[in-house]
Amino acid sequence: MAKVPDDRRVPLFATDNLVRRIISPPKKLLSKYVASGSSVADLGCGPGYYTIPMAELAGPGGKVYAVDFDPRAIEGVAKKAEARGLERVVDARAGSAAEADFIPNGSVDFVFAHGLLCCMKDHSGALCQIKRMLKKDGLAYLSVTKFGRKKDPRTVTAEEWERMLGGFRVVSSGEGLLTRWALVSSS
Repeated sequence: MAKVPDDRRVPLFATDNLVRRIISPPKKLLSKYVASGSSVADLGCGPGYYTIPMAELAGPGGKVYAVDFDPRAIEGVAKKAEARGLERVVDARAGSAAEADFIPNGSVDFVFAHGLLCCMKDHSGALCQIKRMLKKDGLAYLSVTKFGRKKDPRTVTAEEWERMLGGFRVVSSGEGLLTRWALVSSS
């Protein structure tokens, strides 16, 4: 049996393209949670589809921590941030969301973990990091795909999803045809 990699790699072109921007404009979702001066963590940021709009919304007084296990994606985020004059706002680093210790404790207003948990094995590690970095009144947006191979340890079953949410106060939640999502706080 082939070894399953720790994190699932999604092709960069599939996560940041014009068609996706037309169908699902990132600022439409983010503007509900990210304001000028906000401190934000984009966990599993990929090539920055959400990161750069977050930085634009947070502005020069804000901070966006972008974390992805793929160094190529992080290089792309850094280049996009520099091209838009946002290099002081965006702190992009390659690494696991389960090991994002460089983000200070209780410093983040909003954590965005869209499709993160279903692409990694260490679900509990990532959730611990999210709880650790959130401010007392901070919010986190979590989402997972509903479908996956049962023997794949990255898959988040409906039962595991409910257990994950049990560690937070659920502000709102829902599910679509392909995904489950929740807006949560640590207390």
